Amino acid sequence: MIQSGFAKYICERVSRDVYQESSDYLLLLRVANRDREALAEMYARFQRPLFRYLFHLVGHKELAEDLLQEVMVIIWQKAHTFRGTARASGWIFGIAHHQAFKALRRDGSATCLELEVVMDLVDEQATPEADLLRRTTHEEVSLALACLTPEHREVLELAFFQDFACKEIAAIVGIPVGTVKSRLSYARHALKAALFRNGWET
Repeated sequence: MIQSGFAKYICERVSRDVYQESSDYLLLLRVANRDREALAEMYARFQRPLFRYLFHLVGHKELAEDLLQEVMVIIWQKAHTFRGTARASGWIFGIAHHQAFKALRRDGSATCLELEVVMDLVDEQATPEADLLRRTTHEEVSLALACLTPEHREVLELAFFQDFACKEIAAIVGIPVGTVKSRLSYARHALKAALFRNGWET
C-alpha cells in the first residue's frame, strides 16, 4: 500500500508538472504572437516567484520590483525567440538572472536583505531550508542570507524555492552542472553556519 501510494503521488506530481509546463509553453507562444491578455496572465502567474528570486539576489524591494518590470518587457519583446529546448519557466528565469546580475554589477551586492520582505517570502515556503529560516528572528535571517554571495543565494533560491533541477539551474545561470552542485552544497552549509554564528539554536 505504501509503494502504491508513493507511486500515485509521483504520477500526480509528474502530471501536474507536465501540465504546468505545457501551460507555460502555450502562454509564451501567445505572448510571442503579441497577445496582451497572455502577457497579463503571464505576469499574474510569474510575478510572485520572479519577485522572490530577484529580491533574494539584489536584496532591496524597490529594485526587485523595477527588475520584475524590466523582465516582463523583455519577455514581451523576445518571446518569439524562445525555441522550446528548455522549460518556458527556465527561459523566463534566465532573463531574470541576466537583469539581476546586470543590476548587481552596476549597484553592488546588498549587505543586508530587507527584513519584512525576507520573512514574508519565507513564510510562503514548505522546504527544509524555509523551515530552518522560519525558526529564527528576522535579524538572524537577514544577516544569514546576506552572508551568502548573490551567486550562492541564487542557486539556493532556484533549487529549494523554485524547484529547478541542477541541470536546469545550470542552463539558467550559464555554468556547468558540477558548479551548480558545489555552489548549492556550499550555500546550504554556509547558511546554517551563519545562523549558528549569530546565536541560532535548534
